[in-house]
Amino acid sequence: MEAAWVLAAVLATGCAVLVLALVRLRSLLAASRAETDQLRDMVRKRVERPNVFSHEVRTPLTLIKGAAELLAEQTPGPLNERQREFVNTISVNAQQVIGLAQDLLVEARIESQLFDLKLETLDLRHLVRQTVRDTRRVHHTTIRLENTGAPLLLRGDRTLLGQAVWNLINNACRHAGEDVTVTVSVTRGEGQAIVAVGDDGSGMTTEQRQGLFRPFETGAEQGGTGLGMMITERIIAQHGGRLLVDTLPRRGTTIFFTLPLPERAEGDHD
Repeated sequence: MEAAWVLAAVLATGCAVLVLALVRLRSLLAASRAETDQLRDMVRKRVERPNVFSHEVRTPLTLIKGAAELLAEQTPGPLNERQREFVNTISVNAQQVIGLAQDLLVEARIESQLFDLKLETLDLRHLVRQTVRDTRRVHHTTIRLENTGAPLLLRGDRTLLGQAVWNLINNACRHAGEDVTVTVSVTRGEGQAIVAVGDDGSGMTTEQRQGLFRPFETGAEQGGTGLGMMITERIIAQHGGRLLVDTLPRRGTTIFFTLPLPERAEGDHD
């Protein structure tokens, strides 16, 4: 009889402990859900703020840039040399700030782990050709394009890859200056596409090379935030590619990236 009472007491104690454990577990789960919801809300707000900022900055600057381009085309009337310089300054700096706003938006998406690629089949040659054309409108630097051959079809995010190419050309033009030539090439390697942006400028020191992909360290005398290069590296990595740098002081710099080609594209020839 005494053994039965002991067993009952043990069972009762065990049930009580189990109930307390379940209550505690439920409380922890509720707290965890609340923290998760709070973190999700913080992430959403963190992404929304740069998004709003980017939109508020890009919209008026795009209008300003468009007006400057109309003036540069002398649509309202002829311009003298001094006026053309002013108009070009407006256009170039408007584009730089538009690019910065876009970089900040992408950086916020990366840091918040909301960096989803919108994949589609695209022709990399055509994408680079368009980007070079757009870049020539805002830089006086001579930009040569070596981009002949069959289309290079791959799966990628058109907007982000276009931004990556833009960032590389823009960085080369800013860093090398107007008295050099920037060469952009697109080639097909074994199972991969290769885009290279090189200049025949002064090159980079070891310190500049090491800081190239760190924000706010561009190594360029013309300034910049360095966000563009860091973002470009991450965009390429998200596409399964690699970003590489070849530079020597007084011998120029070439930055190139690779992107994997689908198997059906590997048999194509330039």
